[in-house]
Amino acid sequence: MTKILLTLSSLFILQATFAQPGIAGPQNADAVVPEWGYTTKSAGDSCGAYFNNYIGLAKTTSVLQEYMRTGDVVDDFYYAGRAQRFTVSQPVDVSGVEFYAYETSPLDSVMVITSLHTYLPGPDSLGPEITRDTVYVKHTSFSLILPNIAVQSYFDVPVTMNSDYIIAMHSTQNEELVIVTNDYTANDGNGESFSFALYQNPDYPTFDEWVSAMSYFAADYDYLMNPLVKYDLFDPFTILDDTICPDAVNAGCVSYTQTGNFTNHLYNSNYASATTHNRWLWGDGYQNVDLTSACHTYANAGTFNIELQDTLFRYDFNSPYCVVDVTQPIVALDVPVPAFTFTQNGLTADFTNTSTNADSAWWNFGDATAGTDLDNPSHAYATVGTFNVWLYAYNECYVDSTMLTVTTDDVGIAAHETELVFYPNPANTQVVISGLQGESKIEILNILGEVVAVIRTSDSQETISVAHLPTGTYFVKISQNNQQLTKKLVVKHS
Repeated sequence: MTKILLTLSSLFILQATFAQPGIAGPQNADAVVPEWGYTTKSAGDSCGAYFNNYIGLAKTTSVLQEYMRTGDVVDDFYYAGRAQRFTVSQPVDVSGVEFYAYETSPLDSVMVITSLHTYLPGPDSLGPEITRDTVYVKHTSFSLILPNIAVQSYFDVPVTMNSDYIIAMHSTQNEELVIVTNDYTANDGNGESFSFALYQNPDYPTFDEWVSAMSYFAADYDYLMNPLVKYDLFDPFTILDDTICPDAVNAGCVSYTQTGNFTNHLYNSNYASATTHNRWLWGDGYQNVDLTSACHTYANAGTFNIELQDTLFRYDFNSPYCVVDVTQPIVALDVPVPAFTFTQNGLTADFTNTSTNADSAWWNFGDATAGTDLDNPSHAYATVGTFNVWLYAYNECYVDSTMLTVTTDDVGIAAHETELVFYPNPANTQVVISGLQGESKIEILNILGEVVAVIRTSDSQETISVAHLPTGTYFVKISQNNQQLTKKLVVKHS
């Protein structure tokens, strides 16, 4: 069967085809430098569906015209269909096909069936059909301008292909349809062997099959089919760290990845210069061009918008450019400004952190006790006195500090100390407070100023369990009648 096919194929090529040079081709993308910003897309956009006519218009040094044949009594050549394989570097939505053809029928048009198939790499052939469409060819003569005889067929719904696929077309009317192919002798096929023909001989129905043009004809055809495709052209750019220190060398670093089809010549004829015509605008008046990754040093603090503008090339005869314009913020940190306020009642001071540009803090209360990183701590001093309280404010770039003086006193305490009874002290399992007046709030604070217990009571006497507290020194802060009293409590377990 292979030998017969080779013999018939040779006759088919010599007798059923004729060359036509001088076909109009697409514009040269490298010869035009587009302006940035005339159309913008968000990350993940595809720039829309288009007929990818790289095969259809780029491979036309000269062309051949071939009859679609289903066979009759005088016919030696039975190739009723043509198919073209397309590789996939990423998911591609396929929703139709464009091809170049005209009809010689006495009728008004000739029907063509188009179909989408998976590709079977083992036998190098068409896999199962996924979807199809019926279209009618109405052009009646050949044109040097191939788009003038383009026929466009649309499937009912787009099909997402994640692996190589094949677009096929075939006719059921003998010698009434002429299709345009590339001239295999001009080497436009690039040695890819991506084309197939449907052998359909009524005298040998058991041999009906799709055959590889290269394997069976020894001819590197491309059948000039343009799939209607849509796919993502680019990914969002990434920022290594969106919060940085100003003046740090190469602190703001970005990277950008164009999608797989940019190195797939079937979708992007300009893939060798995929980074051409892009630029990074750093938001401070500086920019870099023609880089997929870059770093920048900011001289000053502030929030800046990094903007990526990239003119992407795809092989589209009518509109080869797709412009990307994507922005992300970056923060160059400023020096933290430490500040705080406090209120003081007797031996207790309540602090409020009012620092700016800081993400953490540390307090030193000036009385040789342990500090704390609480944002708004309360601290009970053991004695009356004057204390220098330091607040340290931090961010990932800087640290700064400020100091205020806190003076404790015993104003309002003496009058109540004679009335309150506070025993035993040291305490083992419980402590009794008597002489309370009205609604009272009793707080027990550890040496760090952290509240470890809160009791509210309206009784004149309250018994508080301290059995759960570790041995050590505590402060009991009693708030009643808009006054506060703080007393030291020692917990000592026997």
